Order: sequence, then C-alpha cells, then structure tokens
Amino acid sequence: MYHHSQLQSDKKTADKANCRLSDCFTLKYKFMECKRIFVLSNLKRLKIVRIMKLFSIFMLVFTLGGFTSGYSQKQVVTLNLKQCDVNTLLQEIWKQTGLRFVYNEQDVARLKRFDVNAQQKQVDEILDHIFKNTPYQCAYESDVIYITPRPVGDLPQVKQERVKLSGNIKDKNGNVLPGVTVFIGNSDIGTSSDINGNYQLAILKGNAVEIVYSFIGMKKVTYNFPATEDVRHNVVMEEDQVELQDVVVIGYGSKSARNLTSSVSSVKAKDLEKYANGATTFDNMLGGAVKGVLVNQNSGEPGAKATLNIRGITSPLKSQNNNEPLYVVDGVPFFVERSLNMLNPLSTLSPNDIESIDVLKDAAATAIYGSRGANGVVIIKTKDGHRNEQMKISLGYTLSVGNQIKKFKPLNTTKFKNLQELIIKNTLGAINKAQITDDNIIYGQIYPAIDYMANTSYDNYGNMIFDGLKDEAFGEENTNWVDETNNKNALTHMYNLAIRGGGKLSNYSFSFNAIDQEGLFINDDMQRYNSRLSFDSDVSKRFKVGAALGYTMTKRHSGAAGEEMGITREWNVRPDVPVYDETGELYRIDGTLTWGFPVGLANPVANRQNKNKKESYQFLGNSYLEYKIFNGLKIRGDINISMFQDQYSNYNPLVAQDDWGGGGMSTLQDDRSKAANTSINFRADYNFQIEDHYFSFMVGYGWDRSFSEYTSHYYMGFPDDEVLNNAGSATETHCIGDAKSKSALNSIYARASYNYLDKYLAEINFRSDASSKFGPGNQRGYFPSISLGWRMSSENFMADAEKVDDLKLRFSWGQTGSTNINDFVYRQFYEKGNPYIGQSTLTPGLLPNPDIKWERTSEFNGGLDYAFFNHRLFGSIDGYYRYTKGALAPSPYPLESGSTSYTSNLIDLSNKGVEIEIGGDIIRTADWTWTSKFNIALNRNKIEKLNGAELSSNDVDTYIEGQPAGVLKGYIVEKIFQNDDEVVTLNKTAVARGANYYQEKSTGMGDFKYKDLDGNGYIDSKDREVIATPQPKFFGGFFNSVNYKNFNLSFVFQFSQGAKAAVYNMMSDMYGYIGNNIYPELYGKTWSPENPDARYARLVYTDPSKNSRFSDRYIYETSYLRLKNITFSYNLPQNFLKKINVQSAMLFVSGSNIWTVTQWPGIDPELISSFTTSQMTLNEDPYPLSKTFTLGVKVEF
Repeated sequence: MYHHSQLQSDKKTADKANCRLSDCFTLKYKFMECKRIFVLSNLKRLKIVRIMKLFSIFMLVFTLGGFTSGYSQKQVVTLNLKQCDVNTLLQEIWKQTGLRFVYNEQDVARLKRFDVNAQQKQVDEILDHIFKNTPYQCAYESDVIYITPRPVGDLPQVKQERVKLSGNIKDKNGNVLPGVTVFIGNSDIGTSSDINGNYQLAILKGNAVEIVYSFIGMKKVTYNFPATEDVRHNVVMEEDQVELQDVVVIGYGSKSARNLTSSVSSVKAKDLEKYANGATTFDNMLGGAVKGVLVNQNSGEPGAKATLNIRGITSPLKSQNNNEPLYVVDGVPFFVERSLNMLNPLSTLSPNDIESIDVLKDAAATAIYGSRGANGVVIIKTKDGHRNEQMKISLGYTLSVGNQIKKFKPLNTTKFKNLQELIIKNTLGAINKAQITDDNIIYGQIYPAIDYMANTSYDNYGNMIFDGLKDEAFGEENTNWVDETNNKNALTHMYNLAIRGGGKLSNYSFSFNAIDQEGLFINDDMQRYNSRLSFDSDVSKRFKVGAALGYTMTKRHSGAAGEEMGITREWNVRPDVPVYDETGELYRIDGTLTWGFPVGLANPVANRQNKNKKESYQFLGNSYLEYKIFNGLKIRGDINISMFQDQYSNYNPLVAQDDWGGGGMSTLQDDRSKAANTSINFRADYNFQIEDHYFSFMVGYGWDRSFSEYTSHYYMGFPDDEVLNNAGSATETHCIGDAKSKSALNSIYARASYNYLDKYLAEINFRSDASSKFGPGNQRGYFPSISLGWRMSSENFMADAEKVDDLKLRFSWGQTGSTNINDFVYRQFYEKGNPYIGQSTLTPGLLPNPDIKWERTSEFNGGLDYAFFNHRLFGSIDGYYRYTKGALAPSPYPLESGSTSYTSNLIDLSNKGVEIEIGGDIIRTADWTWTSKFNIALNRNKIEKLNGAELSSNDVDTYIEGQPAGVLKGYIVEKIFQNDDEVVTLNKTAVARGANYYQEKSTGMGDFKYKDLDGNGYIDSKDREVIATPQPKFFGGFFNSVNYKNFNLSFVFQFSQGAKAAVYNMMSDMYGYIGNNIYPELYGKTWSPENPDARYARLVYTDPSKNSRFSDRYIYETSYLRLKNITFSYNLPQNFLKKINVQSAMLFVSGSNIWTVTQWPGIDPELISSFTTSQMTLNEDPYPLSKTFTLGVKVEF
C-alpha cells in the first residue's frame, strides 16, 4: 500500500515524519509526481524482507540493465542555481519537464551543495555530472529517473592502497536489513547493504575513520574502523523509539499522534513500567507522568484509587467524584462512583496488562463522548497478541516491603503528664476568671474531669488552685500506640502470567494477576485476582471479529471500625496504660464517669479487632463484528458490558468497643450494591484520498443502559462474638436504606477529518445525547467541536530551518456536557410520612424541576507541538479556557412547599490554564541513552456567577463569586493576647459600637486576637477572608531514564506548589480534652506564661474562647516535591538466555515515595480527607501512603 504526501521544494523531508518500524520495516523513497512521496509500509516483517529483496533486485536491473528509453534523458532544461542541494535541483527539473524521481532522500541530503549553470542541456548530462564522484547513479525509464546507490565496484578508483570493510547487517531478531546506508562520517563516501544485508566499503589504508550505519526507523550505529587491514564487521541494529510513529486511541478510533489536532497526553507500556514497577493499580502510577493531570492519592490503604482531575473543577456542588473523568477500557465506558461503597473499579486492570493510556483533555477530543466528556476522558488499551507471532509466555513476580511514609511520634508518658498539668492549670485559670460558662462546665464534666486527674484546693478568694496531678490517675506504662497498631514492613506479593501470540489470521492474549497485600496496620490486608482474555480473528477477507473479557475478585479485610478503614488517631490515646491487662485481655481504659469522661480514647489495638470486610466482583467485556464493504469503507458493531457487585460488612464485637460508646451490644452492618452498564454501538468508517487530500469520515449510533441498586441493614445483639455472629443470630434488625436506579442514554455521533499532505489538518466532531435524567423537552443535548492543525515546518519559509523536525500549531473549540447527577430530579417523588389516625401517609420529597437542563461546558484550546535536532528535543505547549454554564446547585424554594431541596442550573464557573511539556534525548549513542521529560501545568478555577444559588451553611463559605471552588474562609490571627488589660479595652470599644465583646466573653490572656477586617470594632463573621484554596499554583512531574547497555535507571518526581489546607486534627485538639494526648505538632507550641511567644493559643478544656475556629494559624501549604518512583533494572544478556531457551529476562529493584520535601506538618500533603469539593481544604490525616521498596523479576519464554 502506498501513502501519498507532498514533496517540498526544500531539502528537508516533506512530511518530516519518522516512519514506524514495529513488526515491519519502513523504507521511504521520494517519487515525484504531482508532488507525491511513495512510502512502502505496513508489511509484516518477514514479508517485507522478501519484498525488499525483490525491490532491490528490480532496482539493480534498472541500474545495470540501463533502461535507455530516450524520453527522459532527451529532455532539456535551463538552470541557474547557486549553492543548491539535490532536492532543489530535482524540484526544478520536475517543474520544467514533468519528469519524476525515485530516490532515498536521506541519502542524497548528505551530498555537498553545488552550482548549476546550464543552457538547454539534456537532463542526463546534468545529472551524470552532479553524481559523477558520489556513491549514487541514475537509471532512466520513460519519464521516471531512479537515483540508486552505486555498486561498490563502480566507485571512483583512487590509486592508493585500500583496505576492505565488509559485513552483514541484521535487526535484533535476526532479519537481514537491505538498503542500510553505510558511510564514512563527515563525508559523502558510502554505500548501502544489498538484498542479503551484506555491505562492502573500500577505505584508504591507515586512514582511521568512523563508520555510520543508518536506516530509517533504526538507531544509528557507529564503528571506529582503524583501516589497517581488511575487517569483517557484522552489525545488529535496534529500533529507534523516537522514530516510531505513535498511535493514540481517541473516541471510537485511533489516530497518528503526529497528526492530532486536539490535546491528548499519552503514556505507553514501556514508560509505565519505569514510572512505577510493582504498582498494584494503574491510576497510582500516573502521578507526575501526564501533562495537565493532577493526581492525588487520597488514601494509602490497599487497593485505594487515586483521584484524577483534568483541567479543574466543572461541577462544584454535586456528589462525590463528580469531577472524575470518564474511563474507557477497551471500549467499555464507566464512571467511578464512590456512592455505591465500591472498591476501586479500576482495579479490574493489572498495570502489567496495559498497553497504553491516552488522556483526552480538550473539548475537541472529548466532545465525541458528549454528555460524559466534560471532565476529560481516560482511554485505556490493554495488551493484545500480535499476528504471525509465536506464543510467548511471560512470568513476573514482585515482592514489596512497605512502611508508613511518615509516622507521628506521640507524646510519651512524661510529656503526657506535663500536657495534662498545662491544660488543667489553664482551665482552672479560665474558671477563676469566669471565662467558662456554666453550660460548658456541666456539659464538659469539667469538675469531675479535673478531680479525676488532679488535686485542687481553694484560696482565700474562692479561686481553685492546682495542687499537682494524682499519682493514682496515671499508669506507669510508656505505650507508643502508633507502633502498637502499625504493621511494620508490610509485605505485598504480586504474581503475573501472560500468554500471547497469533497466527496469520488471528491473535490472542490471556493474562492472570494475583496480589496478596498487607496493610500498614494490624488486621489489615487485601487479596485480588485478576484475569483477562482477548482475541481477534479475520473470519474472511472482509469479516473480522474480536472479544475481550476481564474478571476481578477483590477481598479487603480491616480491623478498623468504620467504612474508611484507615483514619486513625493513635496519637490521641494516653500512653500511660498498657495494651493488655494482667490477665492477658486487651486493656479497657476507665469509663466509669458520666459520659465516659475522662476516659480519653479507647485502646487502639482493641478498636482494630473489628471484622470489617469488603468483597468486590467486577466484570468487563466487549465483543465486536467488523465488515469491510470495500477498501476504505467498513462497518462495525460492538457490545460493551461492565458489571460491579460489592458486599460490605462491619462486625463490631464487644472486645472492640469502649465502655461508653458501644452500648454493650455487638453490632453488624451489612451493605450490598450492584451496578451494571450495557453499551451497544454501530458505526461506519470511510477513508479515501483524492491526490494529496486525505479524508476520513465516521458516523455511529450508541445505546446505553445503566442500572444500580443498594441495600443496607443493621443488626444488633449477638450472643457470641466468635461463632454466633451471623445476621440470623441478631436480636434486632433494622433496614437503613434501600435504593434502585436506572438510566438510559441514546446517542448519535460523527467525525470528519481532513489531511492535506500532513501539513493542513482539520477535524469536526459532533454528538447528540438523549438522557433519561432530564425531563421532556430537555433530554437531548448537542455537543459539537472543531479543531485545526497547521504544520509550519512543512512550509517553504521554514526550508532553511534544518534543525526543526516538526512544528505544528493546533486550535480547537468544542462543547461537552455532564449527566453525573441523580436520576429523575425533574419528577415529583414521595416519601413515607408519619402515621395519621393509624394510617400510613406519604409526604412530598424532592421538589421537582421540570426545566432542569444539561450542564454545558465550552472550551477553547491552542497548542504547539515541536521537535528539534533530529527529535533530540521535543514537547508541547497548550493553553485553554473552559467555561461551564448552568452547573447544578440548590435553588431558593418557597417555604410553604414543604420541600427541603430544589435543584436548578445556576452556577457559572471557568477554568483557564497552561500546560507545558519538554523532553529530550540528552545522550543517544550505541551504549548510552539518557531521556529526560519535564511537565508543568497551572489551572485557575473561578466561580463566575452564583445566580442566586441557595447554598447550605457548609457551602456558603466555600463557593464565592470571584474565588476558586472549594476555598476555605477563616479569621486572620493578629497575635496572641499577652495580658487581660488589652482585652478589657477592646471589649469597651466593642460595647460602645453595639457589641457585647470584642471576640468572646471568655477571651483573655493567651487567646488568639483576630484581625478586625471591616473595622467595626469587634469580631464577627464579616471579619473572615479566604485563607485556603485546594487549587495549586502549579503542578507537574520530572522523569528521567538512563540506559547503559543492559542496565536502566529511571526515576520520576512529582510536585505541587501553592495549594493550602487546614490541619483539621490540630484544630480539634485545641479543644483541650483532659485525659487525651495531643497532636504532636502542638506540643510545646501552645501559649503559657512560660511560653509567651508560642504559635498557638492556650489549651483550655472545652475551648471557651473558640481558638479552634478556622483561622490562618492552622493553614499550611500542601506543596511538596516527591521522588515518586526510582527503578534500577538489568536485562540479562541474550547470549546467556539463548542457552536456557529464554527470550528475555529482567531483574529490577525499585522504591516508591521514598523521599519527600514539604512543610506540611501532618502525615502527608498529598492526602485529602474527602472527595467532595467543599472539603478538599481539610486534611484529617487519613490512611497514610507507604514508602515501598520492591524486588522483581520478569521472564519471557
């Protein structure tokens, strides 16, 4: 098959494309006819070798047979060219004569420039003169002139003694390579290999030279030839990954990365391994790897998924994960829904099975997915077998050892006692000054708490005096609860098996992956089993069928009490008590007082004796039938199914309960959830070419149906914790919730693409979705997009830019939508009401909105792709502006309606940003390669208009016009009061201005003084300002891969700068609980008369002065620089492997999260405690990430 592109008049290759060499060779020759270049490609490796042999023989016949038709050489031309090159000369001849030329452009491009002054001279005279003393000659046939390598024997003879360099050239699989250019470096002297891969070159004796072996799609090879005697030097050439033409997967098809007009970032399998060898889920591998994609690991618990955010927030007020992208796995689309209590649905994919990940970012790329593309699309393609490939069996094993990336060092018993003394003294001082209300004293059980822990007396004025801690209130242990609950050196075993291959008409793939992972805490683990099977087959010349099936079973166990299996507060537990009592039973902290005070928190080891289980069963499947009507036109039908089933149970035995919180009864919560999606598509693809114009059309119809259901039951009162603890043994049963949902989506979609000589590119996408989630008249949405590309490097004005390999501008506009909302919000629903006169009743539920519409997002994108210096320097730059109109939000509603919620399209918000990627091959030699890539992105999100949205008290301070979504408002701490006189003065001023106090009645020495921002003389809610935003100023990654022969060292850094969050646990510990330990960061940094320059206010039990309210003192940047992964690998030598019948074998050692630079005082700056936008500025130190070291081996037979 031939592909047509334009021949430029300059000396550069017109298309500048690096031809792909993957399972085939690519040989590029220029064929000048109507500005065409013929490219021989897309032939299988063995066939292409035979064809190249025949082609070489054919060309040799041309050369030696001397096709002597007089048409071509009798043509005459007039030329006057100065310092021109061969390309320019041939272009001028073509213009005057119409003669066509076939030649290897890269070969003749090395020839020196020359002058031509010819008046009505025959073409053959001119060409023979130009090529006289070069390794090339001309053969003539009719109106075609062939420029071919001159046979070695015909090279100009020089009367000096020469030595012969000869040999054979093959690829790494042993296939001979004909047509390889062999030349002396920095000269025009050379030859090429023949049809058997043999070459021969005569060189002046004693003239040591560098020999260069060059072939398109292969890495250049150099050889230092001393030229002292005849030498036979055989060469093995390897594929040049830089020159392989990458193909990216787009919506309902694929496309050459070179000709993309939209913004797409890709990661291939070979890089995925370097980003995170030994990773258990693929999403956690992407941090720092993909330009413009912000990846946060929200939890380090086994199997937890990361959150991916592409170009900011588009839907601020919807449910959890409302800004997650659409995931498409081998054509199967699905959203990630945490509301169903599911484990990570992306765990259906083993990282070892992934061939490529393509992230579609701008609307031009995602509009083809219409209502599901507003937050971007992540397309994952799994590995397949290859045609004409013998069966390959791949085995892999990794052993990982993980520990918490950071562990708090809780206060020991001595410091704990000092803390209790400080809190009690401060609390007594506040009581004596009447700074604590009677309600707080009663509710907080302050007097019993103090009496339990300390000796007190009264002075002559009735003030309580601290007389020391009671010895009997404290134990003599020094327990580190963090260590007691930590699973040190948690092990992860991962096993991989893959069998792939193919015949002449089919290919197949089977893979199996098993993971046995220990968590970072006691009684914490996960097992996962994953299998995939796929095949493709040509039933006939026109029919093609294929299918892929994937099944995953995951079992997760934890001793934690709640659904969030990792959030812990071990540092809060008093250290002076033991883990076990004298009988060997788990120690129970005293809880005899009313409400349990001052028991503090219960024994953490006991708390982790729960039986918390999650089981997940996931299935992904697809099959297709494709029929080729004629060349260029094919039709295809496919069906895609995804099914998820989860079971969650939490059995809370008596042993895991404290004295006051458990109610003296064992409990069991049992949740079940199911979800399924079926998608059927029919589409037609038509591609054709008219001269230099290439057209591609696609039109399709989609039918999607989704179903989900959820039930939850709660059981109480089991006679036995160990045996009789099934649901049937419970004395009480309660149904907490039961929900079912169905939705439908019907779609039509189309795409039209245009390509003129790889220089002018255009694409139009259109999709129309009809969704059951909207009411009549609003169900259908329309989502168009258009994108343009201009390859400037192919223009004539770039002819002299020899170092520019590729320079392409991209422009796009498009619209997408969102359906990630609750079903049927346009309809009136009813709920069970209170009985009336003994009869059941119904009450209205959600207030319906029949006018609710799609959220619609419009986006402009401009980009530049570039490659310089023979693709040694490459990258891209993108800028975008995204505007979402009518994001769903609660709306004002009449009180007489009796409703509590009403949803409407109200909020408008925008995202704008810049993404930059730059990469380079710093070293590219036969033994050494060093590739480096750097990406950085910034996004600016802003609430443009609230349009009267009725925000809840939780949201009113996080969604502010002109601010990013999810900000946090709080007070500004001016200082800490050092005496009570200043407080008295400020209170007098406040009273004069109509307030009771400047801050609080209890405010005094040692408390925060907040800044009066509005200047009214007292502190109120108007004195708050934005103090934190979840939006980083910029983020990105830095990747390096260094190869030396069989060794590889690769590492990737991830960074984020400028986002801020509140250390929530630090704020809550400012409550000053008597009997509790404290957040380690606070110890020694709270105010006391002995520590007046402290950062934080005084600790007083019940915090009467509200020092724990949101203020900038608890706000820290979540900026960090992290060595995400480093891997060192060694590929065993081939000569050794052949002896044991092994194709390849690799040993590697890697580390993940092993080094972090940050000022964040909590567990980890990357962690967030909630998936909702309004709480992304709160960090409660959830399940920590692990610092992991991995050993692994991969073997292929």
